[in-house]
Amino acid sequence: MHMNESPPDVGAPCHVRPGGDGTPPLRATQMIADARIETTMIEGLDLHHMKVVGDARGFLAELIPGGSANPVLARGFGNLYTSIAIGKHTGRAAHLHVKLHEVFCTMTGIALWFFHDFRDASPTFGKSFACVLGFERLPGGVPDKVYVLSENDMVRCVVPSGVYHAYWPLTDAPVTVLCIASMPHDGADYDRRPPSQVPGCRERVAGYGITLP
Repeated sequence: MHMNESPPDVGAPCHVRPGGDGTPPLRATQMIADARIETTMIEGLDLHHMKVVGDARGFLAELIPGGSANPVLARGFGNLYTSIAIGKHTGRAAHLHVKLHEVFCTMTGIALWFFHDFRDASPTFGKSFACVLGFERLPGGVPDKVYVLSENDMVRCVVPSGVYHAYWPLTDAPVTVLCIASMPHDGADYDRRPPSQVPGCRERVAGYGITLP
């Protein structure tokens, strides 16, 4: 099956509500050939809304249409891997990279994602952003924006180097994340400070019942 339709909701900008920290609303202001781009309050941290085709049998979403010519790979393609978190509130990732840029697609489960800008030269230095990404919607309300694959919204999350990122499953279902990296793995490229040492993280995740050590 191939998808020949346009990405969803391309055209007029899309306003969404502010995050739980009172930050201004996000605004989707751009498009590329395969997705609508929703910008966040962190410079360069973008959410690409991809086309999803689904029926009673399941879903199909193209992640990198056009292969190496897709602009999401403009910084290079050095690795493709998966990260799997098992256990409710068991965090994964929790680092930033000095050089490497990454793209994340949350494929299964429901995860709280937290990001913080540590780039000294960034206009959004010191800003944080959080959202919930997953296959289905968490029952009840949450403080942050939610993106749900089973509701035909496949989000490709573009994370620049210097932006801290971590995620936590919000249910007992495993969370599977597909990761596309601009460079091959380099252990020296990591800053692995714990989430408890990232400004705003402890308070943000506490709203979901997560306690940091």
